[in-house]
Parts: sequence; structure tokens; C-alpha cells
Amino acid sequence: MEDSRSILKQYWGFDEFRPPQQEIIDAVIQKKDTVALLPTGGGKSVCFQIPALMVAGKTLVISPLIALMQDQVDNLFSKGITAKSLNSNLHQKEAEAILDNFVYGDLKILYISPERIGSDVFMERISKVKLDIIAVDEAHCISQWGYDFRPAYFNIPLLREMHQNAVMMALTATATPKVISDIGEKLQLRAPTIFKKSFNRDNLGITVIQTENKYEELIQILSKVKGSSIIYVRNRKETIIVAQWLAQHGHSCASYHGGMEKTIREKNQQAWIKGSVRIIVCTNAFGMGIDKPDVRLVIHLDIAPSLEEYYQEAGRAGRDGRESYAVCILDDGDFITATTNFNDKFPSIEIITSVYDRLCRYKKVAYGSGMMESYDFQILDFADYVAIPVKKVYHILDILEKEGWVTFSDAFKEPSKVMILADHSELGFGENNRSPQSTILVHLLRKYEGLFIDHVKIDESRIAAELGMDVLKVVHYLHILKAEGFISYQERASEPQITFTRERPQAEHFTIDKKSYQLRKKMAEDRLKAMFSFLKNDQACRQKIIVEYFGEKGNNCKKCDICLGTMDESLTANQIIQVRDHLLQILASNPVEIKKYAAIYPFNKRKRIIKVLRQFESEGIISINNHGLIIRHS
Repeated sequence: MEDSRSILKQYWGFDEFRPPQQEIIDAVIQKKDTVALLPTGGGKSVCFQIPALMVAGKTLVISPLIALMQDQVDNLFSKGITAKSLNSNLHQKEAEAILDNFVYGDLKILYISPERIGSDVFMERISKVKLDIIAVDEAHCISQWGYDFRPAYFNIPLLREMHQNAVMMALTATATPKVISDIGEKLQLRAPTIFKKSFNRDNLGITVIQTENKYEELIQILSKVKGSSIIYVRNRKETIIVAQWLAQHGHSCASYHGGMEKTIREKNQQAWIKGSVRIIVCTNAFGMGIDKPDVRLVIHLDIAPSLEEYYQEAGRAGRDGRESYAVCILDDGDFITATTNFNDKFPSIEIITSVYDRLCRYKKVAYGSGMMESYDFQILDFADYVAIPVKKVYHILDILEKEGWVTFSDAFKEPSKVMILADHSELGFGENNRSPQSTILVHLLRKYEGLFIDHVKIDESRIAAELGMDVLKVVHYLHILKAEGFISYQERASEPQITFTRERPQAEHFTIDKKSYQLRKKMAEDRLKAMFSFLKNDQACRQKIIVEYFGEKGNNCKKCDICLGTMDESLTANQIIQVRDHLLQILASNPVEIKKYAAIYPFNKRKRIIKVLRQFESEGIISINNHGLIIRHS
């Protein structure tokens, strides 16, 4: 059996492991169940990939995201290591061939989603393999106290029952002590060895900026901090809008979100990784499994729902150990938006019950029937039927699916998408142009927003009904528009369907696990409150708040905005003279807004600048009117 260090050198090109990778690998090789808690950039994947190459048997990796699985598979392939993933994008024959190679052939490492364990075919096949290692990535998903709870993770112990001699390891980047304990219990780990690397990041300076002009602050920060940068936003459309705005202002920029066409998404990602573009604007779909050590700056333009998610994203800065920065740029509206998003994600049990009842009526499912019956399902039509915003309906349907009342086909989660590629001037909406293609284009522009910015989800049957056309003709004309270069059209693979997995009960007998649901809601609410408290804090070191949240003893980092004196309101006599001379020089030309003048200075000095401006006003050197305009006294 090869030594772990020689494998590291041969395939990864490193001479030494990072602490505590070597100890984790040794524990796995010695057949000890293991929990590895390594912050973002700590090298979690190596901890199961190297043991996988050392043991005689096979390694099964459970991972929650297709993109994360594929990133790791591609990364291993680039090193000459064969690994595969089973995901919903594969055709049945492809999936069967991969599974056969894992069971009977020389495929050593297989990635699956936790939902795959629910398949009888998969479990029957996997029972025949010699499994030595079961690695559970993003293991916090099994805990109701974790920030990304996935009930499908509860099936993982079935693999252990089937393969008693396999060692099981759980890996995560962010988990509180309570979550770590819950991971061990839910995965039924046997006296696990727990490895925990400190969350403290000596090279990371954290700053929170409250502003009325996010874009102005964004430009200032990007001009001051050079190097590769990530900008996180919380919705897909915003990735395109911000990226385009930055490009118009001379910044090398690309965008990334999970709904993009795969080739565009991968092209943008590779351009950023290779340094062809400096900035990537993305949703939280970006970053998992991507190893780029020289990121100097991570900016958040919206509020993450938890400190776990925030620190995982912020921690992608400075993996090479060099000075790096994490900056939140927020306005008052962001706190309202984050609260609204939370309320949408956790509706009342009464609303969930009502939507299930109306769903059954919508599909004419009678009491006592419906079990394992499938129906075509259009979420937009159903949202109209129940008169609830589609985003909120999606969250409720997700809850019903997690609670085992319904399931949805892949086409439900991957509907058709359209983006307009032509300019307005090329679309030709003249009076003489009344072709079906023109009619459909005009209808799309009236009904859907953002078509010139990004791919937008559409429903062909809904468009057909609204235009009084046959749905097959709508699809036909969309393909013509695509062939003529007017649009990009990604047609869904099949009609979306809903399957009722239980008989419809009388209304008084419908139930979800109220205790579990309320617990998850309370925990999510507590995490959001902790996030708000972190952002609004004006006293304690930000890094100290984070490491103590994760159960460590924290010290002042001397790098965050609080440690650097953001709240300190005093300047030296010499500094006051310098500010006065500089201000009067500017006012010799034109008046200036107080906030714009303060923004000239580093964020940690702005409160002091505003205080001294008020001092100048009291001394009669300047006046500040009701609109915040500074005027020099003659």
C-alpha cells in the first residue's frame, strides 16, 4: 500500500499535508470513524480522496450538490484519477454502466446524492460491492440544527448496516458544537475521532459597511483592493445586473448562477479561475469544491441567512495565507428583504395545510385515493389558482416533498428557459410583421422580465393558452426563433409532473411533523438573528464573534473594521487640520455632500470625519444644509 505522502506528491504535487489532514487520513486508514471539521479552504476532499487510493476496496462519497460532485470528479480526472458521479442528468443506461463499473469493475470512487440511497435498484446493486470507505460531505445537512437540513441524509446509516466493516467519515466546513454532536448521533458513528481546525483566520480582515449607495462603495473597494475577487448576491438576476454594471465601469467581470446554461457557467468559472477575468459575481451556488487560493477580496451585497453560510463564503478569500478582505456592503432594505425571505421559506402550518388541500382539489384527487398517482403539473398555473406568489408556493411544495406527501419530476425543477439574444432594433415589431414568431416574442416581452439579461423560466403550455395556440406550435416557433439566432431556447426534457405519495386524508388528518418543522424554523430564525447581530454589532471584534459562535475562544483580530476603530470618533489635532485644509480646497470649486466627502476616507475613519465636520460647522467654518450639502463660509 502506497504511503499517503507519496500519493499527495504524485497526484497533488505537494510535499506536506496541511494540519490536520495527515491525522485524519491516518484515522480513516486505521478504520476509525471520523468527523473532520475544516473551514473553507482547509482541504476536506483530500482527506477522503487519498485514503480512497490507499485501500483495497471502494469509496462511496455522499454529496448534496451535482455541481460540487462534478467539480471534484473533474478535478480528480485532471490529476489522472478516475472517479464518477451518479446524478439526475444522466440517462438510465449511463447511470447503470457507471454503477456496474463501481460494483464489478475498477472504478474506485463514486459520488452520489443522498436521495440516491432511496432507490431500491441502487441499494440492491451497492450491496454487492466491497465498500471500505463511506464519506459524507457537507455532513451538517443531516442535522436539524445545521443550516442546510436535508432529510434524505437520514438514509445514510442504511449503507452502514449493509457494509458493517466500512469506515464512515463526516466532513463539513461550518458546524457549531451542537451540530457536530448531532452528526455523530444521526450517522450512528462508532466512537468517532473528531478533528477540528480553528476557525480563526489571521489573514482575513472583515468589514461591514452600511450605505445608501452600494455601487459607489463597491467601486471604491474594488479600486483599493487589487486581485481576484468574488461578489456574492442572493438572486440570479442580480448576478447579471451587477456584472454588467461593473463591466460598463471598466472592470473585468463575469457572472455565475445555478440556472445558467452549463457551457456558459463553466466558461465564466474557468475564465475567473485562470485569471482572464478578475471578478466573478455569483449566487451561493458558486465556490463549492473550487480551489483558487489567491482570492484577495470577497464582497457580500446581500445578507446571508446564517453565519455558517456567510463565513463559508467569506472564507474563500486568502486561502494562500496572504492578506485578504471580506466586506459586507448593505443598506437598510437588506434586513427587510432577509426577513421576508425567511418568512417565505417558513410559512405557517395552516398555510401549508391549506395549500395541500387545494393541490388535491386542483388535481381532483378524491379523499382516500391518489397514492402513487402522477399528474402533469405547472407551478405558475397552480400559483394563480391558489393566489399565492410563485416563490412562496415553491417553498411550500418543497416542504410537502420533504414531508413525504408528494414528489416532483426533474422537469419540475428544470423547466424550459429563454433568453433574447437579438437587440431591440433587430426584433422587427413593425405593423407589417405579424408572423407567429413575432407574436410569441412580443408576448414573451410583455409577460417575462429580464429576457435580455439572462435565461428566464417559461411555461410553453401557459403561453399557448394565453395566445390561443397549440402548445406544439409554440414549441415549434420557439425552435425557429432559436435557429434564426433571435433567442436561446433550452427546452425541458419532459413535462413536469407531480406524484402523490400517500392517499389524500380528510383535512383534519393531514399533518406534517410539526415539532420537527417548528424546530427547524426556530433554528433558522436564531441563525438569522445571529447574522443580524453580527452585522449590526459596533463593539466587539467581528472575527471573535464568529469563532465564539463556532465554539472556540476568540481574541481580537486587529484587522476587522471594529478593531481598526470604525466606531472611534476622535482625531488628533494634526489630523483635524489636514481634514480642514483638504475640505476647504475642495469647497473652493463646488459644494459637496457630507456623505460623499466622508466616503473619500477609509470606512473605519468615516464616523470620525463626520464628527469633525459637525465641529467645523459649530465653529462657523462651514455650514451643512438640510440636504446634507457642505457649503464654505466666506
